[in-house]
Amino acid sequence: MKQKTNFITRALILILEIVTFSYSSIGVIKKTSFETSSSYRVETFTFSSNGTNYTGKIHLPDSYESNKNLPAIFLIDFTEQHFKLATDEFEKVIDGVQQIRGFDALVVSLNEIADIDAEPEEFQKHYEIYRDMAKYVDGKYTNNSSRTFIGKGSESGIVLKALLLEDSENAVFDNFIATDPSGLYGTYVLKLIENGDFPTNKHNLKLHFSFSTSNDRTKCMKLISLIEKANFPWLQFESIEYTDSDYENTYPISYAAGIKYIFSSKPTR
Repeated sequence: MKQKTNFITRALILILEIVTFSYSSIGVIKKTSFETSSSYRVETFTFSSNGTNYTGKIHLPDSYESNKNLPAIFLIDFTEQHFKLATDEFEKVIDGVQQIRGFDALVVSLNEIADIDAEPEEFQKHYEIYRDMAKYVDGKYTNNSSRTFIGKGSESGIVLKALLLEDSENAVFDNFIATDPSGLYGTYVLKLIENGDFPTNKHNLKLHFSFSTSNDRTKCMKLISLIEKANFPWLQFESIEYTDSDYENTYPISYAAGIKYIFSSKPTR
């Protein structure tokens, strides 16, 4: 009787080990597609732009399981050319979303930080990567038409230029968050506004612009002044100067402030 009991016990232990191993294996397989935490998961996807395949990543909050009608925030994140590389911008955008009580959004970017030097001459190529990414996300992940374009440094110049050059017929984004644009892009955007060399058939756009102590204050204040004086009927605008924070430390707070402005403020026009 004792031998029979021992045999049954060993058999049950063996079955339990097999089940446990199988469950663990499934978990590992899932991690090839998803990274999970207590509050969100990140999924990778492949999309095409101008004949080149790119791998993107998207943050899916817990509420996504029951609500596919979430706005999307697109982070443009390339390598730094003159400052220390920030590797946590994606997470800081998610943090900014989570600071708004009762609010959720998809956060989307390239899976790896692209080794690209963002210059004004290459704007169209860089912009089209995110245009095509947005088209893919619209078709697969969300029913919500709200799209926010966010970036810092040279990439924020792409954000600002997209704001100006898009029109109502080909618009991809309706909200824009730009912090600390590069000198080259700052000059280019200033000339666009001064010359009025951009389409004005736009509707219901928002821009949050900020800069730190590392930037050219004269140029940034001139840009702010031009936008405020223009008083575009299609644009809601907020600007912040961070007088006690440099380029490498401003983006976590400026991203959060921009996201709060875009999604918490009430329309004024």
